[in-house]
Amino acid sequence: MTGFRIPDPNSILLHRVFWPAHPIAKNMLIQLLRKLLSLLFISLFFCGLASHPSLQGRPLVGVLSVDIHYPSRGLNWLEIFLQEELSLQLQLADSFSIISPESMRRWNQRLKNSDWAESNSSGLNNSEISQLKPDKILKLSIQKVLNQLSVTWNIHSFRENKSLKIIKNIHSWITPDKLINSLLNDIIKEDKFFRDLRYFPLNYTWEGIRSFYQWRLKSVPKINSSAWIEHKDELEALIFSYPSLEAKVRFYRSILLIIKSSVMDPAHVPSLNSAEKDILASMEIHPGNGAHHSLLALLHYLRKEPLFAKQQANIAHKINPRDGLALIIYGLTIGKTPQAGSSYIREGLRLYPFVAEPSSDNWQPYHALVKDLEPWLNTSISNNKTNYDQLMSFGNENYNAQRWSEARQAFKDASVLEPSLPKPLLSLAKLDLAQHNTQNALSLLTKIRQKFPRHADTILYTGYAHEKLKHYNKAESFYREVLNLKPEHHKALLRLGAVLIKLGKRGEARSFLESLTQKYPMYTVAWWNLGIIYYQLGELELAESAWEESLRLEPDNNQVRVRLAQLREELF
Repeated sequence: MTGFRIPDPNSILLHRVFWPAHPIAKNMLIQLLRKLLSLLFISLFFCGLASHPSLQGRPLVGVLSVDIHYPSRGLNWLEIFLQEELSLQLQLADSFSIISPESMRRWNQRLKNSDWAESNSSGLNNSEISQLKPDKILKLSIQKVLNQLSVTWNIHSFRENKSLKIIKNIHSWITPDKLINSLLNDIIKEDKFFRDLRYFPLNYTWEGIRSFYQWRLKSVPKINSSAWIEHKDELEALIFSYPSLEAKVRFYRSILLIIKSSVMDPAHVPSLNSAEKDILASMEIHPGNGAHHSLLALLHYLRKEPLFAKQQANIAHKINPRDGLALIIYGLTIGKTPQAGSSYIREGLRLYPFVAEPSSDNWQPYHALVKDLEPWLNTSISNNKTNYDQLMSFGNENYNAQRWSEARQAFKDASVLEPSLPKPLLSLAKLDLAQHNTQNALSLLTKIRQKFPRHADTILYTGYAHEKLKHYNKAESFYREVLNLKPEHHKALLRLGAVLIKLGKRGEARSFLESLTQKYPMYTVAWWNLGIIYYQLGELELAESAWEESLRLEPDNNQVRVRLAQLREELF
């Protein structure tokens, strides 16, 4: 699909016909042509979907946010690169309808808020994301140790008896091109659903990818501020440094420009015109991407071009029939009044319920639709009804900044909005633990457990509260309970090792921590605790080696550095 745009009937098209001199005749001709174009688009819509069986028959696939298990957050940019690039490869194969990475990130946040357990094979099938009726949802987890990547694919099938397939492999830290190819080969070899998947070589470098996605991780500054201008200039500079990133840069630059326009009333048309050029250029490089057409539909809607908005929404719908944004925009433009498209809008909001929820980093151009969608939204931004995700984000920001009272109020408000979710109450308990109100925390955790008896993190923090109160036997019991639910829960694994040391079970602690460091060699705390065990057993050289490994994984850890220096004084 090329980046073709039907011209504005008031511009190019009308200049190609005989132009009447009389104003009344000229106006009549304009109205006639507009009606003809309207009829044309309506006929295209009702005939178009049926005329493309290859599009309609495509299975729907989504890639959840990638989990990178690494001692520091130094690879957080890799998470979104892999998710977006794998989604792009699936889309380029022209055999699947792809849920946009942005949409999948929002669904992934919903899953986290509802404490979806990855180890539970039916958890994803029973989650809200199932209403998209996908065929496959892919979840990738990666552990990096030196130049090796331990890779785990979770392939959730929604239309097969075996709902969960797990694929594990080891890959080298090589070029981006080879890594993506290797990851795709994992699923091609192990799942016949992907047997016809083709790989499209790319010319990325790690330097370019890292630069782009580190920029991508930044929040969008206040529009038209000096910081915003610098933010945009930094993005534009990437095109000159890394030409292979042109499609990505242009796409995100178009989003920036749409966000800029959407905060201005009326919409800033020059920004939208520039955004349109970027979207069309990105389309030419990566044709057939439904997200491009949804964004173009939004652009035309903001530019008050309902016919073109409806046309692009229709194309996006054909590429992905469960594209909620396409249905929303189609519903807003189908008739003379918004109520005419009410059924489309309601279905669109069911498939994409995030329109009224601005993302924490401000990357949300579709938030511009909120005002027009208020009749269909449960929460009205204009009435200051703050949504759950905003409250949790605000609470976490204040928690990290140790603004305890603000965090507490946000978590309380979130618990009122979503009483069926354990996360707000658990956040209140964690806040009590941080403020050393351990008994209060334990009382709240006990109440949460009564309501959510299998909520792993609640059990974990119940154990941690007992550990702080020096009830080590109880703490051990709770940590083991977590591991029965989630055998690879890394926090429970680490806390169990620590409490075994406190209980004086040195032999058991040693065996446990040695196996833990072999299985998860990047857990710096595990190496630290193993060093403590070796030291207590008088095996000082082994303690030195364990602490050296802990320091190598986390070079800025002064506690390890000081203890290692003290040990070397003892040795020599």
